[in-house]
Amino acid sequence: MGCITIFSLPECPHCNRTKAALTAKCIPYTEISLSDYPDKRTDMLVLADRLSVPQVFFNDEHIGGADDTLALLEKWDVEEKYSSPLERYEQDIAAIEGAPSDERLKKPTNPPFKPKPEPPRTEEDVMTLHDGSKATCLEVTQILVAGMPKSDKNYNLRRYFNVFTGKEGCNALMKLFNIGTVNEAIIFGKMLQNRQLFDHVTKEHTFSESGSFFFRLQAFQEPSMLNTYRIWTDRVDPDSMSLLARLKKMIGKIESACTNNEGFLDYVACTEHPAYSIFEEAVCELQGVSLIDMSNDEKLAFGINLYNLMIKHAFIKIGIPSGVIARSSFFSTVGYVIGGDRLSFQDLENGVLRANKKAPGLLSSAPFSSSDSRLALALPEVDPRIHFALNCGAKSCPPVKKFTSDAIKEELRIVSQAFCEQDDNVGIDEKKNVISLTKLMSWYGSDFAPSASDLPKKVITYLRGEKKKKLEGMINSGKVIKVKFNEYDWGTNASKSMEFTKDKIMVDKIGLF
Repeated sequence: MGCITIFSLPECPHCNRTKAALTAKCIPYTEISLSDYPDKRTDMLVLADRLSVPQVFFNDEHIGGADDTLALLEKWDVEEKYSSPLERYEQDIAAIEGAPSDERLKKPTNPPFKPKPEPPRTEEDVMTLHDGSKATCLEVTQILVAGMPKSDKNYNLRRYFNVFTGKEGCNALMKLFNIGTVNEAIIFGKMLQNRQLFDHVTKEHTFSESGSFFFRLQAFQEPSMLNTYRIWTDRVDPDSMSLLARLKKMIGKIESACTNNEGFLDYVACTEHPAYSIFEEAVCELQGVSLIDMSNDEKLAFGINLYNLMIKHAFIKIGIPSGVIARSSFFSTVGYVIGGDRLSFQDLENGVLRANKKAPGLLSSAPFSSSDSRLALALPEVDPRIHFALNCGAKSCPPVKKFTSDAIKEELRIVSQAFCEQDDNVGIDEKKNVISLTKLMSWYGSDFAPSASDLPKKVITYLRGEKKKKLEGMINSGKVIKVKFNEYDWGTNASKSMEFTKDKIMVDKIGLF
């Protein structure tokens, strides 16, 4: 008996859309979860030559991803030959005996894979409260973030954002932790300050009842560095790729819960999800990850995955930039602390992944100067295919995939072909002898070829099938190929979101108020 097979991931909203559409039509399917059976990812790659999920097969026929499958189901809705899509499925798919014939499309019968567990936290993660009870750093931080006062206050022509005075802090701690006296609250507050859960705004004073000293929770201390919800003092997983995979899964579940049936994401709802603060704390572990100790392939895979995680986190936490000025500020100032180094999106992309090359459109020099210790993090050379893997959150960006250090070069080959097969990214017009390319190949042209006229010969290495034959014919004709660049769509998948402004990452401001 034939069947529909779906390679999927539980946190993937597009997988959920596809499964929901089939269920709504009462059409059964067999799901192969790549979380439960990660070895099946290789089978999916061979069968579909795609890294993204879902990948859908009707018996042995590869249908494609979510959009391809939903479009086909819409056609089934209006077909007159069958009374319903279910009848079409029963007669044309389920009725085929022995299908699918390819064993790689069969769901494994062995027990699901158990992922490598997170290393246990140490005693460093636990603190003793005023009443003698124990609580984790996360639990205390959650209480502080929810209950401590925060407002903007002025001192000597400077405005400090998201702060509280010592007096306000004492009163709040007494209420939140059932502390009886001011002196006891001061002692407890000093312990929290020593544990780096909050600090004086200029790090000059210890906690006291003073109404003139301003303090700020660590969660708001450095908003431009997204993974500073706490200062990480606990153990660090030596398997950095596993750590990143866990973080990606965590944020994926949050996104999936806040994505509607049309695939649009409510970023504001993500901040209100019960698991969001857990992710905020967990991602701080990246503060202890060392890029300098990674091989080039591991750094390449880790860097791409990290960039794509940062974008998701940033859009949720500080909003989505709109316009050239806001995007410039966003990508040049927002980032993560990795191994003690502050890496903005620009630093990670142009400094690390692009082998310390100048960012497009900027007059400045390379991100890392010769005296910058971060220069040692840069890869020795740039692989231009990273531009088919990095996702900045815009509609014209490549879809987000998972990359591994063991197979990064093959994975980049696959995503390059998939990206360039889309006519919006590479279009071939034989009659006019024109090739229209993604704007990425204009912005990062030097990564691909010495000049725009050399791009067709480079692009052909990313193509296959009919499109490759057409471009080969144009190149072999000897005629000059006109190269055009498509407009870049900066739209996003947001149904609701905050707008990023520079004020969102400021901790203080000088001026008259």
